[in-house]
Amino acid sequence: MSAGSAGKRVSARVSDDDLLNALDEAADEHGSRSEAIRAALRETYADRDRNEVNVARHLPDDPIVRRGYEVLCDEASPFQSRIDIDTAMSRVANRLNIPKGSVKRRVILPLERQRVGGKQIVEPNWGVLVVRQPDELTELAGAVRTDGGERDA
Repeated sequence: MSAGSAGKRVSARVSDDDLLNALDEAADEHGSRSEAIRAALRETYADRDRNEVNVARHLPDDPIVRRGYEVLCDEASPFQSRIDIDTAMSRVANRLNIPKGSVKRRVILPLERQRVGGKQIVEPNWGVLVVRQPDELTELAGAVRTDGGERDA
């Protein structure tokens, strides 16, 4: 917040005891509930642009491949990050307006070849594609030393 702005009051009702306990623990760490909430908002939402830039560093330069990756991330199942290969090819072709027959060569294979932290960005597995989401790529990138080896855990 800039020095000239007064800010706005935002309130929320929380009835989940686990969330309240987590908030109290965070308040101990940050000095107050308000500061804990501000920190959580910054971490969750304000850093999105920086995370997108970090992810973009690991994608091939081809704009078709980058847009294809975004489509795959959008279309993959939310919790397992998987999508049927045929469905993936159809959705990418449709949203990028390219022939379905060229999706594998133009989008999927370049993403399969691209690795972050030793892992493929898109990994074929028994008829489905496992799509590494941006937050996972950021974690994988952070787990690699500058000499290319994995960091000690």
